Amino acid sequence: MAKKMQKYFVGVDGGNTKTEYLLCTVDGRYVDVLRVGQCSHENFVDGFDGMERTMREQFNELFSRHPGIGVENIAAVGLGLAGADFPWQVEELTSRVKAMGFKNVGVGNDGILGIKATSDTGTGLCAVNGTGTVIVGVDERGTMLQVGGVGVLSGDGAGGHFICEKIIASLYDFHFRCGNDSAMFPRIMGLLDVRPDNLLITIVDYEVLNKNMTEIIKIGAKAAVEDDMVAKSIFDNAGVSIGKSAAGCIRRLCFETAGTEANPIEIVQVGSVWHKTPYDGMSDSFIKTASALSGKHCKIVKLKTPPAAGGVLWAKEIADGKSPSPAFRKSFWKQL
Repeated sequence: MAKKMQKYFVGVDGGNTKTEYLLCTVDGRYVDVLRVGQCSHENFVDGFDGMERTMREQFNELFSRHPGIGVENIAAVGLGLAGADFPWQVEELTSRVKAMGFKNVGVGNDGILGIKATSDTGTGLCAVNGTGTVIVGVDERGTMLQVGGVGVLSGDGAGGHFICEKIIASLYDFHFRCGNDSAMFPRIMGLLDVRPDNLLITIVDYEVLNKNMTEIIKIGAKAAVEDDMVAKSIFDNAGVSIGKSAAGCIRRLCFETAGTEANPIEIVQVGSVWHKTPYDGMSDSFIKTASALSGKHCKIVKLKTPPAAGGVLWAKEIADGKSPSPAFRKSFWKQL
């Protein structure tokens, strides 16, 4: 009798900066994780072609570490991808992944992974605050809604790029537009090795800002913790902005039983700006805004597992046609 082929699930968290592939068996045993560079179609000159080419290479790298495992062994794959913001993008991304040979595929904005990873019921919100920002919600009827994710036109007043630009704008304001002083400014001037007379030339160089974005945000967060008013205002306003998106998402969805003090709507926070910024005021302003404007009790949930784990759980849901059991989730999480 022929030996039965071992099957696996893959969860993918594909952001604008980095991508994570999490591989496990269909019974929930952890196998491997691959962390590589970004795969978003938004960052390639050739768009979806670049995304497909890069993702093929990344999957091949994952499989090359495990001889005998290939596309044919994958029972299902759940992908949360930056740039999956419109139905036509989801459709194109899905077709590209299926072109690689995967048969059972779930594709959505990367915000969906937080909900899949944390919620036993499959409902709630995910607030992404990483390189960019977006809110994704799923209500008690299974309706999914995305708010934001396309930049300033959709009110995306948060994310690493946005916060970095606000910090730099406040620096320019101080030197040239009678703005308020901040403890951030001498530290940033030292980091960028600039003087006021060559500041404008430096700040219009996006390569310089992107290269130093993480350090600029760290300087800003440290100043906010030190009670610097300029820094606090930037991070507090970012929290308010995401909170407004969360409240709008809640109001447009249908949460009939959730949203009470005893049963609050869970909002999972995903992204490096949430998790690597030591200033609590941003989260405080976020949850206060979300609760006040939605008229619902909301609760922040910290994601304790990699977002790609949500992709694995989504893959199992796709393969089984139902949400993974709490027992499966608990067993799987213990291994991560």
